[in-house]
Amino acid sequence: MLCYVLTQTLKLLHPFMPFITEEIWQALPHEGDFLMLADWPVYRPELSFPAEEEAMELIMDVIRAVRTRRAEMNVPPSKKARLFVAAEKTEIFRQGVPFLMRLAYASEVSVSAEPPAQTEGMVTAVTHEARIFMPLSELVDMEKEKARLEKELKKSTGELEGLKAKLSNPGFIGKAPENVVAAERERAEKLQALIDKLSAQLQAM
Repeated sequence: MLCYVLTQTLKLLHPFMPFITEEIWQALPHEGDFLMLADWPVYRPELSFPAEEEAMELIMDVIRAVRTRRAEMNVPPSKKARLFVAAEKTEIFRQGVPFLMRLAYASEVSVSAEPPAQTEGMVTAVTHEARIFMPLSELVDMEKEKARLEKELKKSTGELEGLKAKLSNPGFIGKAPENVVAAERERAEKLQALIDKLSAQLQAM
């Protein structure tokens, strides 16, 4: 599968990077004499995996959230830490543990539907589908972390209020395409979920 993806990508890149793509293609298992004569890639529905793609996006969201939080605290990648992931879709995140171990610099990963019983002294990160807890309190200023959460909560609350005003405007509802209105409503729901999680974190602190 990896070879297939790479060869199809080389075909797409070939018009823009003819020499290097031809060189790489010749080093891979292939059919035909030249990449420039190969068939153009076509969509194959049997190679579409929307559920797996969605699951991987959730895992990538957690990785990004952890990396962002660590960067804000200037924690180097060499410093490993345990991760506690609290989410409803536990099976997806359990399958993603190897990725979290490597890409989120975790020494150990625990996945549960509920947050850890003891969250005092833990730094948190939030995605739309998960809350992540990291015992890194010795590396951060907790007052600064609280200020960051309050700032993010204020920003999200402002965005939600703006969305609610738009969605309560008859002119917008009447003139905007149905898919646009649905997308804005979905965005409002996600913002509300994020606000609830941020509020819970601040209350815990």
